[in-house]
Amino acid sequence: MKLVLSLTFLALSILAAVFYDSVLQFFVGSLKSGWVFGSFYIRLIVIIFFTISLYLFFSLFQKTRKIKFVYVFLIALLPGFGVSFIKPIYTVDYGMFDDPIELDVDALSAATDGAFELNGQRTIITFFSTNCPHCMETSKRLGINQKAGQEVEVNAFFPGTPEATDKFIKANNGKDFNTYLIDNDSIFMVLGNYVFPSVYVVDAEGNTESHWSGELNYSAMDYIYELEP
Repeated sequence: MKLVLSLTFLALSILAAVFYDSVLQFFVGSLKSGWVFGSFYIRLIVIIFFTISLYLFFSLFQKTRKIKFVYVFLIALLPGFGVSFIKPIYTVDYGMFDDPIELDVDALSAATDGAFELNGQRTIITFFSTNCPHCMETSKRLGINQKAGQEVEVNAFFPGTPEATDKFIKANNGKDFNTYLIDNDSIFMVLGNYVFPSVYVVDAEGNTESHWSGELNYSAMDYIYELEP
């Protein structure tokens, strides 16, 4: 029985690491844990499950069953943390890393022939390329934020065709975004600052509060989630 339990906890620790992204999305979207807390909590679960597995395994043998749990925990820390690194930690996952780039909201409105206008509240403005993996991941995370109760709306801008945009939105949690097409690629590149995704937080008067180039990390996602309109 102990061997079965040991193998069960070992399997759970490995599965939590292998399906890290799905578990994290559940924590954020359903449990509203936040991205930073959720990411560290999952790694802690992996270590705890691995420690329980090792403790149960040691209890099967006479020479090792007398080892105190605290020592088993210390022994398990390194391999348990190693298992959690099936999904690596990157330094860029944490920290704001925003850059002070101002968005020309009037030019953006003109690029959409007036379809986009500020509504008197703080808003998120994103520039996505439909074939960009980092854009897809950022879109998914923003969609999960909205599921968790993010109050600030997301306005997503795309180049290309309506068909490509619709496909992107459906595949990447964007059903609650306000979407716009910019048919002039040169203008799209300038407004998006040439690196995608490009994400702006804009206040009610059109002033840029924050901007990120590239995939939004956990710290930025938590910051956006906590913003008030």
